[in-house]
Amino acid sequence: MKNVQLISIKELLTIYPVSRATLYRQIKVGMMPAPVKIGLRRVAWRLDEVEHHIENLKKA
Repeated sequence: MKNVQLISIKELLTIYPVSRATLYRQIKVGMMPAPVKIGLRRVAWRLDEVEHHIENLKKA
């Protein structure tokens, strides 16, 4: 199994500086990777997916 690093929304917003509303709007339309549910009330994002998304934005 591949070692996956998960980041919280707080960490995500430091490397991808948008508002929470914008982040969830982008997830809803498929622009941003969806979070992974890690608990009943907690989600996290895969760091590799977020980095890939940011790289694709730089190319565009």
